[in-house]
Amino acid sequence: MEEQACLVRARSDSESSSKLGSFGSLSQSYTMTYNQGKLNVPGPEASGDPGHAGNMASAPQDNADSNESGELLDYNDSSVLEQFHEDALRQAGCGLSQLKVYVAVGLAVAGASLELASIAFVLPSAEIELCILPHEKNWLVLITIMGWSLGGVGWGALAERGGRRRALHSALAVNAVFATIAAFMPTYGTFMMARFCSAIGSGGIISTGFTYAAEVAARGYRTALLATLPASMGAGILLSAGLAQAILPSTGPEALVENKEHFSAWHRYLLLCTLPIIASLISLIWTPESPRYLLDVGREVDAMMVYQSIHSGNQTRICGRKAALSGEADYRLGELSLPGKRRPPALHHVRHSVKMFWQAFFQLFSSTYRNTTLSLGGMLVFAVAIQCYLSLYVPAEVANIDNRQYDTSKKIITNITYDNVNYNETLENANYIDVTFTNCTFRDILMSHVEFVNCTFVGTALANIKTSYTVFRACAFYNSNIIDTDMEPGRELVQCALNGTTVRGMRGVCARHADLRWSQRGRLAERTLAAHAALFAAPLLVPRRLQKPPAPVAICALLILLSPSIYFAQSEMALYIVEAVYGLIIIVIFFGVGVKIVDTYPANLRCTAHGLILSIAYMVGAAVRGMSEYSPPLLSALLCAYFAIMATGIATRLR
Repeated sequence: MEEQACLVRARSDSESSSKLGSFGSLSQSYTMTYNQGKLNVPGPEASGDPGHAGNMASAPQDNADSNESGELLDYNDSSVLEQFHEDALRQAGCGLSQLKVYVAVGLAVAGASLELASIAFVLPSAEIELCILPHEKNWLVLITIMGWSLGGVGWGALAERGGRRRALHSALAVNAVFATIAAFMPTYGTFMMARFCSAIGSGGIISTGFTYAAEVAARGYRTALLATLPASMGAGILLSAGLAQAILPSTGPEALVENKEHFSAWHRYLLLCTLPIIASLISLIWTPESPRYLLDVGREVDAMMVYQSIHSGNQTRICGRKAALSGEADYRLGELSLPGKRRPPALHHVRHSVKMFWQAFFQLFSSTYRNTTLSLGGMLVFAVAIQCYLSLYVPAEVANIDNRQYDTSKKIITNITYDNVNYNETLENANYIDVTFTNCTFRDILMSHVEFVNCTFVGTALANIKTSYTVFRACAFYNSNIIDTDMEPGRELVQCALNGTTVRGMRGVCARHADLRWSQRGRLAERTLAAHAALFAAPLLVPRRLQKPPAPVAICALLILLSPSIYFAQSEMALYIVEAVYGLIIIVIFFGVGVKIVDTYPANLRCTAHGLILSIAYMVGAAVRGMSEYSPPLLSALLCAYFAIMATGIATRLR
């Protein structure tokens, strides 16, 4: 018995009378049959379109000009397509076909989170080699966020024109190429430029990949599958910490020694960080285009073949016969009614594409979607603002705690004379005041946070010395040698008298002090907690009621209740835990907004809406991040509470 799935372009007069002004009166009928689970497509003669046998959705030539009017798809018709799409996916089932898509998108999300998380591990080593000044260290994070902002809106808009899979593939390619280039850059300027271009690519991963993953899963299990994406984010952060622990030096002195290598560890670390992106690029080869996108641009035959491919891929062979993993073994599709006038294929005409590009943005703020766009955007903007604020506040506050502890442990040596003493171990955190060194030797050592004030050096040799925040102030050198060090008069040697003293073999270095007190231990703890927060957020996203009012209001209200903890967290681990809890709640909001976008907007606005909302959120987050470095705990708690109150108030407008 032959099962039929009909794509009918005809409408009854009463049904289409209201659409004649926009769609015209042209009608056609195409029939595709499924016989024993296989798609049978009529030939050119049957389709009535001999010039385009491969695309049965092509309109006749006499309607081609009217297709360039730039009108968006009528949303009543979009609801018909959406219902057909859901029916088709429900019958196709859930199995291996969806698994391939979610593996590809999950690797992409892991790669994007890995790229941002890796900055904290790379900077301490890179600042030594690339001569990064203290005020420049924050630029790399800001330029990455700005690249994400541009990439989110750009790739999101391109995904509406060229397809979800193609846009995601292109974004990943840009990300992989420039991330690899960045690993070889010799200066900080070129390194930042390569990372900026890489961030533009990774910025499109969420806006395109989230919609792509959502559109290959039926509504019944879509949310559960999308919950794997925050788990992928957590896996990416965890991988960044694991790679850093295995490859990068764990302390400042180790980084100083390791930096002598031609291709130091942080370069190798960045290369390994591109592996998830490359793996995602390769895995996309075996995934189809979103069938919902294909329906939206009039490629019904391609869409039907994707549905058939999903159904076939979701079957497995058990005891020599096929059995469906989910859904019925016989694949049946109902009747689909389409308007006579359709939007032309992607990039059909440059003028048309540009016009559609701008109209899509304007459509987001039409009366139908204005409240949703402003509500989702405002809620995400303030949530991301809190996350970006804490991402700099917590490390800065931890550094202040460490500095206070470091200063209290400083050794002060005064009015002592040392004769014939050999110093061959690290000198750290000490002040020498009115001390005399006679016939002493400082060789092959590191001086970190050491200050010599009004000291006298007689017959003393200083050779092969590395310094970090070390200064000789108003000291006198008599018949001494300063050879092969990074000390220079006027910088480390301030107002010093050099009498009969040889100063040679000075190495030209940049005008900065590299702080070598750091340890990867704190960063590893911070990233590990953040990864666990993302992994724990994944199961919280499975229930669909979390995306329905009043759940978003309750979730944002948790941010208000959590804000006093910023003031009371006075230890390093307490600050990391507070940041991780904030991160968990914000990830729930972040991915909840994505699910709401897929459920609310029509197919031809989803990626654009997601990209625009993410872009604005990233830009605001970048602006807010600069406010947090020197803010006291009370002000920080009040500011985060204000952001949380604004997010909660906006969430009440969601319907």
